[in-house]
Amino acid sequence: MIKHLQKLTLQIATVIVYGLFCAISLYLFLLSIFTTCFMAYTDEHVYYLGEVTILMCIGLVALCVFLSFMQKLKLRKQLELSEAERENQDIGILKTIGILLTIALGTGLIIFIVYMDLAPIHDQAMIYNSAHQLLQGDYTQWTYKEYFSMLPYQNGMVLMMCPFVWAFGDGALIAFQIFNVFMLFIAYIGISKIAGVYFGKKTMYLTYIALLMIIPVWTLVTYVYGMISAVCLAIWAIYFEIRFEQTQKWRDILIAGVLLFFSIMWKSNSQIFAIVISLMLLVHFIREKSWKSLVGIGFIVLCTMVQIKGIPIVMHYITGEDTTNGIPMIAWLAMGLQESSIAPGWFNAFPMNIYQDISTNQEIIKKEVYDSFRASFELFSQEKAYACRFFARKLASVWADPAFQFFTTVNTRDFEYRFPYVLKDFFYNGGVMNTIMYLLLNVLQSIHYFGLMLFIMMKRKELTLKKAHLIVAILGGFLFHFIGEVKTHYVLSYYIMMIPYIVEGYRAVVCKLANVAWRDKTEYRRLWNTMPVKMGMGLGVLILIIMVAKGPVVENTLKLGTDTQDYIWYCTNELQWQDDDYYKGKPKE
Repeated sequence: MIKHLQKLTLQIATVIVYGLFCAISLYLFLLSIFTTCFMAYTDEHVYYLGEVTILMCIGLVALCVFLSFMQKLKLRKQLELSEAERENQDIGILKTIGILLTIALGTGLIIFIVYMDLAPIHDQAMIYNSAHQLLQGDYTQWTYKEYFSMLPYQNGMVLMMCPFVWAFGDGALIAFQIFNVFMLFIAYIGISKIAGVYFGKKTMYLTYIALLMIIPVWTLVTYVYGMISAVCLAIWAIYFEIRFEQTQKWRDILIAGVLLFFSIMWKSNSQIFAIVISLMLLVHFIREKSWKSLVGIGFIVLCTMVQIKGIPIVMHYITGEDTTNGIPMIAWLAMGLQESSIAPGWFNAFPMNIYQDISTNQEIIKKEVYDSFRASFELFSQEKAYACRFFARKLASVWADPAFQFFTTVNTRDFEYRFPYVLKDFFYNGGVMNTIMYLLLNVLQSIHYFGLMLFIMMKRKELTLKKAHLIVAILGGFLFHFIGEVKTHYVLSYYIMMIPYIVEGYRAVVCKLANVAWRDKTEYRRLWNTMPVKMGMGLGVLILIIMVAKGPVVENTLKLGTDTQDYIWYCTNELQWQDDDYYKGKPKE
């Protein structure tokens, strides 16, 4: 009876996890081939553009055929080798490519960081400058109604920034950005090692190479904030939790807990990963009946609570100010259900306005937040078409923006000195190089999401919870930002976690097609009758139906591209950046 209940529980959990993953992957893929979002350099307003869907689909099919053809040619050259020798040869080549790309990209990013010398703005500037002030004994930003009085959960990031300021002084800005580069590569290694546990060495090296090619992350290293470090530590926490499942060694779960502690220090949203790790330990307990997994859950919860409760105590001891109150985190969830000048669910200063203009009392703030929730849900229930379009536009603004703020991460900080024209042409909307890069990123994003569909179609019989740690993290991030505040920088962390599944999806379809003797009609018919091909044909039919369909259902969910003409006008007319004396803010003194 217990074994039957155990098996049933695991089956239900598998259906829920992969059911949600399949639904989200399908939606993101369809969204990417019907809608594309671009962000304006002037005010970061999001434009929703239509797609040339049929060309994108033809291109994706052609890519699979091309990769299969190249794989077939490679196999012909390796006919005399055994399967093990082929594997070793391929891994050797991939290792070399990975090393060379790491050196090239790392060097390029460091040169870019030093040359651009971009100053932090908004929250970045507040965190960075406050670290300087904290070390100097200036606690102004912790006093009543100031930044850290409002946002006490940012204290961890300030503490983590202090060692850079202490060690490098005025050079801490550049030092931290270079640190981001190293942390990014370490994060990529962590994801790749998880991919190796799931799918083998070859996928591990291919995953690493694919991660290096995710262009939107390249400018994120200049962002003076804790996102890269937080996701890096969280990924390695997941890796050591996987090792704990395999080895049952206390050392692995201890390392996972400590990494998670510092990940949350860097970014409070990393609490999502604490939930993910706890859930996977619970699954392991149900599957293996290991009491150590329950102890592991307790330790993860302990590390999380020590960080949440302990840091305010430390900061109160240092500053003498009240560091336990401020704006409750739930206010950011309420803001995620409101409109914004950027796009639905983006930052609109709602939490700050309550704190500064209405009351600093947490009970009153919570009442205002709950009233906001009530108003949003009432509006959504009364205007269902609006609700559908609100969430679709919200999701599209982050998941269907192929740049993920690649450009605005830089051009919104063009005020320390004037960019040379070639850089302005690259980073500002309407530039020739900017347009070319947008098109490239748009194609790469559709390739990315199509890989998820290939993984689901080709690996549907191998979908187990033992390979779902990153998927559970992706689901957690997706669902959290479905309700809460969104920003493309935030979801980029989960975007890169999709890569192992994408690589494995393309590997599966390429190997399948490369081994088909296309001149053999019997084998051709056998391939045509396989389930993946039938699923692919079904996907194609669905795309054709959506292409010809009209009405509020598709227009409020997938066909959101109503701003195409406006964006063309914007790129044609808003060209102040071309002026020789253009800069975003005050010139450098």
